[in-house]
Amino acid sequence: MKKMKSILSVFLAALMLTLAIFPVSAASSLEEQWLNSEEAKRGITVNPGATESERNFSWYMAADVTECRVEISENEDMSDSKSFTGEIITTYQGDKSAKVTVTGLESEKTYYYTCVSGEEKSAVYSFTTDGDTFSALYMSDIHVYDNPEDETSLKDTSLAFAELIGKATAKAPLNLILAGGDLATEGQRVEYEGLTFSKASRELTFATIMGNHDRHSFDYKYFSNLPNEMYGPMSSYQSGNYYFEKGGVLFICIDTNNASAQAHRSTVKEAVKTHPDAKWRIVMMHHDLYGGSIPHRETECNLLRILFSPLFDEFNIDLVLMGHSHHYSISDVIYNGEKVGEIENGGTVNNARGTVYFVSTSIGRPEEEGEEAVAYSDRVAIGMDKLTDSYYNILDFSPEAIKVTSYNLETDEEYVSFTLTKDEDYEPEKIGFFRKLGGILAGFISNFYGIYVNADRYFGLKKAGYTGVGFFEYVF
Repeated sequence: MKKMKSILSVFLAALMLTLAIFPVSAASSLEEQWLNSEEAKRGITVNPGATESERNFSWYMAADVTECRVEISENEDMSDSKSFTGEIITTYQGDKSAKVTVTGLESEKTYYYTCVSGEEKSAVYSFTTDGDTFSALYMSDIHVYDNPEDETSLKDTSLAFAELIGKATAKAPLNLILAGGDLATEGQRVEYEGLTFSKASRELTFATIMGNHDRHSFDYKYFSNLPNEMYGPMSSYQSGNYYFEKGGVLFICIDTNNASAQAHRSTVKEAVKTHPDAKWRIVMMHHDLYGGSIPHRETECNLLRILFSPLFDEFNIDLVLMGHSHHYSISDVIYNGEKVGEIENGGTVNNARGTVYFVSTSIGRPEEEGEEAVAYSDRVAIGMDKLTDSYYNILDFSPEAIKVTSYNLETDEEYVSFTLTKDEDYEPEKIGFFRKLGGILAGFISNFYGIYVNADRYFGLKKAGYTGVGFFEYVF
């Protein structure tokens, strides 16, 4: 018996030592990647292509570089690689941003790549393409560089995001990150470099949209390389709308800093027209519509509902992913502004005849204790009970279903899940004439407000010292 106790004691001691060592080792690995500033400052980002057979890449280069390309191979040693050249954009800082599109990718295959800037090559990274069943990480309001007055904030928030990627990839085989705006706090390049400094971030595909904080600078424009991007007359200078298809799911990404609902209708209409057979239609945008809100923002939510909800009804959007309010909420199924189906925690809704509006919390800037928030109507089905908690969300897609599962960021425990399914009996609603007409008229009127908002932002940036961008290039 004593011998068994002795062996058990040695085993437990070894186990405790192992558990103590490995977290430190993992942290050191991220620390080493952070300290590799030369590689981190490349800001290498993988964005989706128009379909799963493509990927878009972007990164920063020195001012004297005149050539950029991505070399891609099915082999880790980069043998038998193919080369894809791209375009070069001069940033307002005077250096360069590379934009390259890789085509001809096959589904459910791993590829290796390196980014080439003139004579200089990045390290070798990899990514994996998906089939018609895949998972995505969704979160909003990452807010890298949460407190610019604290010199350690950039590192701390960047490391925290890299650790979140590790948590999420342990839950599901993720190849796609859906980031719902306010990636940065000040919209500065160092924040986007922090977002993508880790090896793990360069091996996942980022579908991003611009939030109101990303608009504080011009850098979001150089950080991203997005497919099917549409710049209407009232688009923000830093970003347009875009869309892509993946595994039978149509993702439509809308820049709601642009107040022109008419421009957004054009994007949604084109996306649906070019992908008529997509089983699921998902919109990702930054600003909240139906969720719980800080009271003074309810006026903004009311306006956005007038502009956007007729659009989502008309084109039968299944799920809208949002952020901005920093308060978690899930609506019931809504059509024509009214509840037409119930969402329950752990429940399933089949053949929903409307849209579910999902607001995620802030990953990097959770609300503080005592912050007042209200669920403004019975259209909020789940949420608003843990206002200061943060969550990350895994969306599992298949031809038959979308399952959303939210996890507490601190405890890693499941908080909420719900599932949408469709079968052969699904019939989309047909929008009424007057609701459609009202949405179109509101969209037309909103163009004038869009011009005002863009001009106001332009002169604000000029006052803050940003130069090298002409007024008409920015506003139009």
